[in-house]
Amino acid sequence: MGLVRFGEHRFDAKLVSFDKDGTLFDFNASWRRPFLQAVDNLLSPFSNRARLWSPLCRALGFDTVAGTFSEDGPFAADTSEATVRAAATVLHQLSDPTLPWHKCEELVRRRFAPILAGPVDLSPVTDLAALFSSLQENCVRVAVITSDDSGPTEAALARFHLSRFVDFVACGDGAIRHKPAPDPLLAAAKAVGVSMAETVVVGDAVADLRMARSAGAGLAVGVLTGVGSRRNLGPLADLILDSVAEIRVDFSPHGEQSPAPDHSSDRPGEP
Repeated sequence: MGLVRFGEHRFDAKLVSFDKDGTLFDFNASWRRPFLQAVDNLLSPFSNRARLWSPLCRALGFDTVAGTFSEDGPFAADTSEATVRAAATVLHQLSDPTLPWHKCEELVRRRFAPILAGPVDLSPVTDLAALFSSLQENCVRVAVITSDDSGPTEAALARFHLSRFVDFVACGDGAIRHKPAPDPLLAAAKAVGVSMAETVVVGDAVADLRMARSAGAGLAVGVLTGVGSRRNLGPLADLILDSVAEIRVDFSPHGEQSPAPDHSSDRPGEP
């Protein structure tokens, strides 16, 4: 049995919790096309759709010039229900003539949400089955904690042959509070019988790392395949990797754990 290497940093991990979109799958490459299709489908009945397009994208956290998602926008950082509410709000405020709220919400649920809940051409950042298999073979448990709904999450894990390697899944439509609250990570560790000191969180967004800090995880790792930047992730992360492709089991002859960098002086508190 070896330590797990996160880039050049070795850690005696017993549980690694991964975010889904932006961490296991490249966020912009995976979601840009279906998002724009969903927006186009939602606005097609509106005579003033050209006026609605930019405000709707902006409200959901999509930069129409750069073609990228913002890490603090509801589409990237929050649940599907929060995205529905944000989209319906824009329609209610800017539709001409003004539509009642319930009609706007109904349109979003009927014309926008199903496209994003359906099959999406996800772009894995590496050979995920090989990564998860290597962790499992070395007695490291795997969790997936995501803001996405359970249906698309389970479908993605099955499609990429990951389900059998995953010991715990928490989704945005689950019964427990979602990240950045510590609840899903605490539940994952309890379910597999692992302490927080032996738990690693890997994610592309500030919410992932805030969850790690509030739960007391042993290591918080940021990745740059999603919506987070090095500047925004840095204050909360012990280290930042380009992607999860830099994670591997390291058969160290010494078996010694490298201490995590101490960022306690510059970590912002939990909001």
